[in-house]
Amino acid sequence: MGADGHDKKKGWSNWSGNQTAEPQHIARPRDMDDLKAAITRAAGPVRVVGAGHSFTPLAATDGTLIKLDGMGLVHSVDQTAKRAWVNAGARLKYLSPELERYGLAFRNLGDINEQSLAGAISTATHGTGAGLSCLSAEVTALKLMTASGELLTISRERDSDAFDAARVSLGALGVIVEAEVQLVDSYRLHRLTWAEPLDALIGHAQSRWKTRRNYEFFYIPFSGYGISIAHEETKNKPTPRPPQDDDEAVLGLKRARDYAEDDVAGRREFLKAAFESFEGEDVIGNSWQLLASQRNVRFNEMEYHLPVKKGLSALSDVIAIIEKKHPDVFFPIEVRRTGGDDIWLSPFNDGGRISIAVHAYHEDSYDFFFSDIEPILRKAGGRPHWGKLHSLDYRSLSDLYPEFVTFSKVRNRLDPEGRFLTPYLKTLFGVKGTR
Repeated sequence: MGADGHDKKKGWSNWSGNQTAEPQHIARPRDMDDLKAAITRAAGPVRVVGAGHSFTPLAATDGTLIKLDGMGLVHSVDQTAKRAWVNAGARLKYLSPELERYGLAFRNLGDINEQSLAGAISTATHGTGAGLSCLSAEVTALKLMTASGELLTISRERDSDAFDAARVSLGALGVIVEAEVQLVDSYRLHRLTWAEPLDALIGHAQSRWKTRRNYEFFYIPFSGYGISIAHEETKNKPTPRPPQDDDEAVLGLKRARDYAEDDVAGRREFLKAAFESFEGEDVIGNSWQLLASQRNVRFNEMEYHLPVKKGLSALSDVIAIIEKKHPDVFFPIEVRRTGGDDIWLSPFNDGGRISIAVHAYHEDSYDFFFSDIEPILRKAGGRPHWGKLHSLDYRSLSDLYPEFVTFSKVRNRLDPEGRFLTPYLKTLFGVKGTR
């Protein structure tokens, strides 16, 4: 590695393996000077990568790829305001235990914590809870390095347009180096999981979102059953948690599919029997240890965020078409709800939404996402998760986001030469030419 933190040319792949690239350089800056050198000396597009958990080619580039995980964890803490400046390139799984040392925690987290903070906020990554917004909404200020190497500190009070754009920006404005995050006092959660039929899942979902802090469910295709997961805050002491077997459960669903082949009825009976003996969880632990789960079985994913009144009806249509046409699908369908915010490119910026996520095993085709699932979700008024598979471009996205054109103007102001744009991002933002 050179003095400026550059590796020699090497290949890159995202977590699932569906996106690859051959960057000219991979830079791992250790401080602001390293980062400035990596950006200003770069030939070709500059992109930042975290854990590689986006299924779209957001990070893929043949130019310079930057990894920020070597620039620390927590930089400063305001205990009174419950805010902390942290390295935006740090992984959530490392930030949470470090913040706990200060008696603080993220208000909410998604169902994995492998992502970098910058990757999570740049794509509006979310957890579940009708009264809980996406992680981007917890950001109170950012330090952003532009293509010229200038370091900007932005907030609601300081260049508010840049701040409104940067909180969900797909990395198109510059490099988010540090983030000031609004936190809460550390807290424990009481986690409950249980199995029930699909009609009960759909019938009770809205009331559970109204009464539970966190609620989501996973429907298992071709079973008629699903798993509910709920969390409530508690002051009670932690309890032992049995070893987690989520990966083995998913592989068990794959074996059931492979064994049944085209015998859908037999597969349904087998899965029904498995659910009747399902033993749920009833545990208490630290919030960050229970909200996030291990996901080691690789997959590809499409997730859309739908208006609350249309989400469950669309879910029924998604399940129907999968069970009619796609017996190869075995991964659970995840259903969550997230509170609204005011961020320009946040899918939740006009109020809370229901999120529907469909998965395909990493070795299986996901063409059905686009042919059969996406039309249902788009017809219901859905907006795609920025880091998950979709087919939308500038024209369709600008129709979905009232501030999309305004965002593009801010992007052009901060990066007039398009140094942070790849061909993929140019299709999203309607930028022509190679600049």
